[in-house]
Amino acid sequence: MTIDDFAVMTKRIITKEGFEGYLPTLCFPVRRHLMVLEGIPEQKQSDTRRIAFEWALDKAQADEEFLLAFKEDADHFRIVRRCTGQYEDKLFQVE
Repeated sequence: MTIDDFAVMTKRIITKEGFEGYLPTLCFPVRRHLMVLEGIPEQKQSDTRRIAFEWALDKAQADEEFLLAFKEDADHFRIVRRCTGQYEDKLFQVE
C-alpha cells in the first residue's frame, strides 16, 4: 500500500467523521490490521507526532511495513510509511 492509497482511506474517514477529533491511525498492510491511538492527554496534543511514532514502532514487528496517519495541524494530516527499513512521509490538506 502506498502513502497515497492510505491517504484516500484517511480522507474518506475524515469526510464521514470530521477532522476535529481525528486520532492517530496505524495500518499494517501485510497483516491487514488497523489500530487507533486513543488517550493522548490534552496537554500533550502538541507532541502527537512523537507519541504516535513511538506507538507505531512499539506495535510493529521487527522491520514490518506500516503506515501511520496523524493530525499535523487544524488543516493537515501527515502519513509516515516504513517499508524495508526506509521511511517516507507526506503532508495532506483536509478538504
